[in-house]
Amino acid sequence: MLATLWRHCRLILEEPRWHRLLLILMLLTGISIAFWTIARDWSNLRSYHWQFDWTYLVLSSGTYAVALALAMFAWSAMMRALGVRLAWRQHARFYIYSWMARRLPTAAPFVVSRVMLYEQAGVARRLTLSGMLWEQILQLASGCVLIMVLFPFTPLLGGNIPLLPVILVALVSLFLAVRPDFVARMLNWVLRRWGKEPLTNFLGLSATLTVFMLYTLLWFIGGLILFLMARSVYGLDWSTLPILVQIWVATGLVGYVAFLIPVSLGLSDVSMVALLALVVPLSVAMIIVLLIRGWITVHELGWALILSRL
Repeated sequence: MLATLWRHCRLILEEPRWHRLLLILMLLTGISIAFWTIARDWSNLRSYHWQFDWTYLVLSSGTYAVALALAMFAWSAMMRALGVRLAWRQHARFYIYSWMARRLPTAAPFVVSRVMLYEQAGVARRLTLSGMLWEQILQLASGCVLIMVLFPFTPLLGGNIPLLPVILVALVSLFLAVRPDFVARMLNWVLRRWGKEPLTNFLGLSATLTVFMLYTLLWFIGGLILFLMARSVYGLDWSTLPILVQIWVATGLVGYVAFLIPVSLGLSDVSMVALLALVVPLSVAMIIVLLIRGWITVHELGWALILSRL
């Protein structure tokens, strides 16, 4: 049944006229989620005394553009290492279109949309899925390592972020990151069991370490964006930047857990509010989380529209 559904979806999306419709549906979905979030917390929004520092809002927008460019570069570098030769514009469009689908309640739209977009360009499913697996491994490894590096600078969070699970995930992820041959053998074993052609191109150690460093930098930039957005509405001191970075990484890792759950439970947002409440009043923490989620959605929609014109 799933194979039949996949085949029908692929035949539909091979028609060029459906490409724009798919983008429009994804954009409308993103806008609907943003409006639903605003409507859900409208009372908090109305009662808050908004005093924007527009300098930090502008800085956050520029920082997001840098982060998005780095994320696209890291993804395209992994796909090139796997032997996928496409123009950077295609990698960028496929990345942002599918990433927007990650905002939906389940993981299926994100995975299926990215695989199908690449399949239209002639890329085998197993290559795209392999790239996505590496994406998850390296993001987990880099995030856990950054959390551990920042612990000496963030004693405030010492008792609120469990260190043992972070260390265990970091060790497993780092082992897989520095042993790409092990991951390659594991993938090919699965492919052979499924009767599929094994992979012949793998992510080498040099490419793995390069992308690992890029993702570590991306985690830090994400925390910087959170800090800039928070400072735009509340007078945080620059000394709290390491704390905001660690909060961003910790809630991002919680988001990976929520991402694997069939129905999203908002674990990432709840954990971000709880950790931010250690630094700012609870009501302000809720406003910051609402602001950052809406702000990211708006920027994703804007960049998706820009890249669709390239």
